[in-house]
Amino acid sequence: MPDHSFKSLPWTRLRRGVPCYLPKPLLPASLDASSPALQAMTDFRQLAPVTISRDASLDEANRVMTLCKMHYLLVGDAQRQLLGIVTEAGTRGHRPLAAAHAMGVRPGELVVGDVMINKHDDAEVMHLKDVAGAKVGNVLATLKALGTPHCLVVEHDEDDNHILCGVFLLAQIERQLGLEPQAEAIAHTFSQVVSSLGH
Repeated sequence: MPDHSFKSLPWTRLRRGVPCYLPKPLLPASLDASSPALQAMTDFRQLAPVTISRDASLDEANRVMTLCKMHYLLVGDAQRQLLGIVTEAGTRGHRPLAAAHAMGVRPGELVVGDVMINKHDDAEVMHLKDVAGAKVGNVLATLKALGTPHCLVVEHDEDDNHILCGVFLLAQIERQLGLEPQAEAIAHTFSQVVSSLGH
């Protein structure tokens, strides 16, 4: 039943013959080393990452990546637990062929879980409470100390479980600082490939 305490808003119809354009994508804000660290974080609380089931076919994973213009998908279960990450490199080319050969199955029988990179492969994390009062310069110093092009950001829920909040990407931060991103080596572990998030 409608709530009559609220007045309806003015409305109209799109005019025939008048173009209606899609919004332009928002460009990352420019930064300097003293900017708040959260301005440089890809925030999964505001823009949910694209996920897929470990039982999905590689064809489905490739379709989703193509539709979403992504080079990766996070792999989750029914309880929304992070299981790993699957990348375009893992679903196309020689890698799935090698995985199928090793498992003694046809490539078409592979599922995401067969080629994903497991979350337990040394994923470095920062805690949101530490990031909240930090600066971009602190993030860069941390990435340099870790020797990694990225770092996940987590917080804890009331049961002390990890909740994935976002990720810092060195290449993205460098672009926002007006620097030329450095070329990265091919990644083979979960912690390395997360650097593709948001690209």
